[in-house]
Amino acid sequence: MNTMNDKEKIPPVKFLHYKKGDLIVKQGDYGISIYKVIKGKVQIFNESGDKEIDINTLGPGGVIGEMNFLDRALEARFSSARALEDSELEAWHPAGLADEYEQMPYIIRHIANQTLKRLIRMNNLTAQLTDQVEEAKKAAQEEPAPARRNFYRKGVILDCVYRPVDSPSKARLEGLIKDISLSGMGLDIRTKNALKFSHKPGAKFHIETVLPNGKKIDFTAKIISVIDDRTPGKLFLGMVFDELADGARKSLGFFLMPT
Repeated sequence: MNTMNDKEKIPPVKFLHYKKGDLIVKQGDYGISIYKVIKGKVQIFNESGDKEIDINTLGPGGVIGEMNFLDRALEARFSSARALEDSELEAWHPAGLADEYEQMPYIIRHIANQTLKRLIRMNNLTAQLTDQVEEAKKAAQEEPAPARRNFYRKGVILDCVYRPVDSPSKARLEGLIKDISLSGMGLDIRTKNALKFSHKPGAKFHIETVLPNGKKIDFTAKIISVIDDRTPGKLFLGMVFDELADGARKSLGFFLMPT
């Protein structure tokens, strides 16, 4: 009685045709065939919930299913594959390649296996990171956005007293705050004040004033610009806050809120 040898039992190579959008293999399904792209383009992707994570796009010569072939522990398909356009593929039975693979030098097979394991870890990490990003986006969408307050610069005329930060508290000069915001203010002073202390950009002053709502605030501000006022004998100082305590910031913030 005639019997077939092992090679005769191996299914022959099959040529398969897929239309654009056809699923060739699905992640999680069981299968042992290896596919080679002859014509067309094939998308390789992982599925995570209702999301698809693009892995690669294969053209002619690209191979699908090699991970299951190289790592026999992967019984289920690791990724899905879909035809991006009308495509033609060869389908091989792994038994037809096993003998040739085993005849390769051990070091080559070892390198291939190590590379495969590293690729599997990277794909798993990609899927985990994608899940984390999606969860963070979902949480951000569900969390209500904090109410925004519109603060802006207000034109005011506020009497104030001020002194250089490194001078005794008795050294008090007078000025007029002309406009103010949460970041700084404009200060109108007499030119003679500049004769007593330096009023150059960079100079810092401790300032005290009372807001129109009756709130007293004090803070430290730094000069960033000095402009000759239109009124003779006066200077206009552009200043930014250097130190503004929480209490003063809160009082100023409420004052600056639109009414």
